[in-house]
Amino acid sequence: MYTPAATPLATLWSVARELWRHFIAVVLYVSVIEGLDIRYEWKNSAFPLPVIAIMGTVIGLLLAFRTNSCYGRWWEARILWGAIVNDSRTWTRQLLEFMTSTDTDRQMTRKRMCHRQIAWCYALSRSLRGQEVIQDLGHLLTEEEIFEIREKHVPNLLLLRQGQELKALRQQGHLETLEFIELEKTLLRLTNAMGGCERIRNTTFPRSYTRIINLLIYLFVICLPFGLVDLPWFGLVSTSISFAFAFLMVDRVSIFLQDPFSNRPSDTPTQSLSRTIDINVREMLGETNLPEKQKPVNGILM
Repeated sequence: MYTPAATPLATLWSVARELWRHFIAVVLYVSVIEGLDIRYEWKNSAFPLPVIAIMGTVIGLLLAFRTNSCYGRWWEARILWGAIVNDSRTWTRQLLEFMTSTDTDRQMTRKRMCHRQIAWCYALSRSLRGQEVIQDLGHLLTEEEIFEIREKHVPNLLLLRQGQELKALRQQGHLETLEFIELEKTLLRLTNAMGGCERIRNTTFPRSYTRIINLLIYLFVICLPFGLVDLPWFGLVSTSISFAFAFLMVDRVSIFLQDPFSNRPSDTPTQSLSRTIDINVREMLGETNLPEKQKPVNGILM
């Protein structure tokens, strides 16, 4: 995610650098059209500007709809991870309030369940991004747990372990019925948030819609020079490039936003949020050896 520390030029360049081939193609195409116009005088065969203007308006409306839809996906992902942060704090607070026994075993159980929640956040973040899930989780999980969840749906199994341990605590009389129900509700909210994130990741934006927009943009770029043949070469090139890149960059931004878990600078900062949860939970447990807060790199927080 871009932070206020990211410079406007850096933000713009992160999108524009993927369009340099389009830049060269537009310059060459417009130059060829201008050269043919100079040689064969195509002025009489120019396209009416109103037709090109209508085409540009249609493309603008389609891009606006697409960008709004893609931003909705990005914003939903951010809301879901905001809920994960809150519910992770709630989970820790509930365990601290409900399990007040000074018995060493109960304290270790409480700590283990809180650390497992931290591991769940890291595992979910990495799972959504297609990364190695259980990497560096050895300090949060037991060797037995790591062996059991290896090569499986790690986040889901970690929540299952939490539920199983809750049930055991209830059967042993360490949790009251209402306390058990409240903790189960928190697990349910975490499960729903995980499912929402996976739905966003696994549901792609309709490709046919993307292809139609790209086709219209290319058609617009092809037709535009024929409506501006009266302009000198520099004016024709600069105007064509300006319009082409305005559409192409908005289209590219919408592509970035439609998948907020794709390891791009515009992603939802799941790694940073997981680190925040890690710090918060350890603070609530009274631990002093806390990890450092993740800082932006070049104005980007992942």
